[in-house]
Amino acid sequence: MNGSSRKKIFVAGSGVFFILVGLFLNEWLIASWFTYSGALSVKDRIAVWIFDILMVGMGVLLIVLRGRVHLTFDKKNFALFVGTVVFLFVLSEFSARVIDRLHGGDFTYNKERNEQQLTPFRMFGPSYYVEQDGIRYISSVHKELYPFEKGRNTYRIVAFGGSTTQNAVDGIHYPLVLEQLLKEEYPQRNIEVINIGNSAYATPHFIISLTLDVVSWESDLIILSENINDLLAGYFPDFQPDYANKYRHAAFVPEISAPRMLLGWSRFYWIVKSRLEALSYRLADYGGVVFRRSSYGNEPPVESQKIFRRNLQTFVEIARAYDIPVVLGTQPLETSEEYWNRHMRYKKYNGIVTYPLHSEFISHHQRFNEIIREVAREQKAYIVDNEKIFAGKSVFFIDFVHYSKKGLEQLARNYYNVIVSNKFVR
Repeated sequence: MNGSSRKKIFVAGSGVFFILVGLFLNEWLIASWFTYSGALSVKDRIAVWIFDILMVGMGVLLIVLRGRVHLTFDKKNFALFVGTVVFLFVLSEFSARVIDRLHGGDFTYNKERNEQQLTPFRMFGPSYYVEQDGIRYISSVHKELYPFEKGRNTYRIVAFGGSTTQNAVDGIHYPLVLEQLLKEEYPQRNIEVINIGNSAYATPHFIISLTLDVVSWESDLIILSENINDLLAGYFPDFQPDYANKYRHAAFVPEISAPRMLLGWSRFYWIVKSRLEALSYRLADYGGVVFRRSSYGNEPPVESQKIFRRNLQTFVEIARAYDIPVVLGTQPLETSEEYWNRHMRYKKYNGIVTYPLHSEFISHHQRFNEIIREVAREQKAYIVDNEKIFAGKSVFFIDFVHYSKKGLEQLARNYYNVIVSNKFVR
């Protein structure tokens, strides 16, 4: 076989490779392997179809023109190769920013890189403040803006919590639904419900946010619902009262690496990184059990119970010192192990955490909810017992702890009922 024949075979083989990529990386495979939810939006589907058509078209073109393609590796072709790679990267970067813009993001603002930065005193999470035209606004976790200087006719509620408070589906989250319900009930008042829930936040984060930020917002009412993020801290090794045993883990500390330092400005880099991470989670599904369990007994670790109780008491006492009433909410679960697996099997820290047996975990979570009720009684705070209202009802959940759209609406209704019945708004 001479050199010309080998080149034709190489070019034709490259064409076959492009065709296979176009056919194999279809929307169904990408939906099931490269996304967390196993579903793609219409815009994502169109992007995949365009990619598939380009790949197949390129493959067919290489096969048809295999005899006309000349492969020489002189300086001119090397420069052309480098230029092509640079062009493809620039095109990918531009496309990534356009797609992000179509999904509601900003073309120039690198959201992922910004979220990786350290947040003073809270370690991670969003900034609560935005300035526009010389006016300072409070920014919710979903970027709804509220004037820092509260209006005279405004009733301001601040919702604290972790990812279950941040939780949004189809553009709604429970504080937004609650705000709409209260506006309908009290049309004469300007109602604000500010969502500052953030994924992985626990009671230490809330104490800091309340003390350093929320007391400056002239808040009229505070809602706090938290359980699982504090509970999980007790399963990390070498428990510490400030939860440093949990929050020093790499999952919560901004990554510092050579690729990030070099490419952190690139939107395309962050998209590729997140998709590779999602792919690693899908591959984990084929590796059997991806977390460890061991018996703890039916009670959560004693020290973790004490710290959770202490932190809730501290939070309520700080709010009371500023004459801000507090509504505490218990946290409902979908208690099946199937729904647990939907969420917990992909956690980055599973390699170091030992979880209790599933039935024990449910008991531990229920015990933490009971601590919430006890603190509400002792501190004369208000209570919304979400656990008793809709725990275990699958229609309200997307995994064992996060809510479906119906769940968010039910949660908002629960808080609405307590606010109206206790005549907080006058």
